[in-house]
Amino acid sequence: MVVAEVKQEKKYLRRRFTDTGLRRLGKFLRSWREARGWSVHELSEQTKHYEVQFYTLAGEPLPKVLGVSIAGISRIENGYYNKPAPDLLWLFLDVLEPVHPVEQRLLTLEDLLLIGTEFWNPNA
Repeated sequence: MVVAEVKQEKKYLRRRFTDTGLRRLGKFLRSWREARGWSVHELSEQTKHYEVQFYTLAGEPLPKVLGVSIAGISRIENGYYNKPAPDLLWLFLDVLEPVHPVEQRLLTLEDLLLIGTEFWNPNA
């Protein structure tokens, strides 16, 4: 019975980002960047540094493009990035380490997807 209820509830979950959801997600990520005292440039540098460490520790070759550009961060924070990829969102989670405002746990990729699809508003 419980599994059927969960499946029924998930059936109605929005599967795409909305304009409002993307703006909320951007506002939320900007608040965490500002809470760390970082400029957009500093966040861009932190994402590059994190990926260098990640690939080096994994023993993998570095990709041609590392981190998130200043323009990319700006587009995301202003809600103009239509379909942020999971690896991009994971990078923000790893670098910013945002915490759930009520549960006081690190946020997950699923949390960011819920913000972007308007199922959760952490700014409320």
